[in-house]
Amino acid sequence: MCVCIAARGHVARQGEHVDRVETAIIDFTEAAYDLELSDEEWLAALLKRGLPVLDHGLGVAGMRYGRPPEDTPFQLLDIHVASGPADFADRHRRAVAMTPPEHLREQVRPGGAGTASFDSRHDPTQLEHYTSHVDYCKDTIYITAVDGKGAGVAIIAPLAEVKTLTGREAERWQMLAAHVDSGHRLRQGLSAIEAGDEPCRDLPHGAEAIFDANNFRLSDAVGRAQEPSATAKLRDAAVLVDRARGKMRDADPERALEIWKALVRGRWSMVDWFDTDGRRFVLALPNSPQVVDPRGLTERESQVVAYAVLGQTNKIIAYRLGLSKSRVSMLLRAAMRKLNVQTRGQLVLKMRDFQAMH
Repeated sequence: MCVCIAARGHVARQGEHVDRVETAIIDFTEAAYDLELSDEEWLAALLKRGLPVLDHGLGVAGMRYGRPPEDTPFQLLDIHVASGPADFADRHRRAVAMTPPEHLREQVRPGGAGTASFDSRHDPTQLEHYTSHVDYCKDTIYITAVDGKGAGVAIIAPLAEVKTLTGREAERWQMLAAHVDSGHRLRQGLSAIEAGDEPCRDLPHGAEAIFDANNFRLSDAVGRAQEPSATAKLRDAAVLVDRARGKMRDADPERALEIWKALVRGRWSMVDWFDTDGRRFVLALPNSPQVVDPRGLTERESQVVAYAVLGQTNKIIAYRLGLSKSRVSMLLRAAMRKLNVQTRGQLVLKMRDFQAMH
């Protein structure tokens, strides 16, 4: 038995131009949910599958972070260089080693994506410090997927010139980051079940619903997934993911990424599973972003607030959680009333000690 997102072959016909940068969007997203690989293999495969969209000509590297000891900002476990100069890893490691801890905490955070030049616009010395070590670049583009305690992964690609992302480009990077974050969190959750730290459920790999991939009929469900409204949402999500990974990945990869939400109802990830006879099913695996210190908020309100504090828009929060934008707006308004704040700026100040994501 195996759980994975199996890559679907798509070969260009003679004379047909395929934009590998665009189609790599879904290749990269699929790789985020490959649960059969070790952590080291997973990051390497993620970089390889996404290289056409990640590499801007100066290389790509991925970093794994562990839970840091007390009083340290993070623990860098290793660096995997997918492309670029042979000394890229050494240069990056030196830059990080000499970065002030408070800056590292800002840079290595949950659910980040964008350019270093934009993030350091109020303190350009941060980018200048990095480029003094990686001196063949003037900017970087990055994705981070770490929990509130600093464990996770980051991907970085040096840029030859300072890059200003368009609104659509920024959203695309944030959507890709949402899937890396979701895939990494899912791996951690399954590891906890295998280690006995979390209770083992009756369905494969702790799933709460199983759908036949041929017709998307529900085969079995437990817990919250048994609710008719939840079952319908999960079935719809399974169909959309299947569509995104089919012909749409080539015909309209941007739309494919848009319809493949990072979660369903803030709780489930949809992942392929093959039984011993090789039949394909789709599992709905619990994968909620866990929050701490909810301060009287509901679970969903806490999740929305945590992402809002990170500066994410309602549209991206909705994408991350698999909710509608109107639902996110309603949850955020309710949370702000409970916290007695009027603006997002006040919310950030109120929650500055809030350890956002587990």
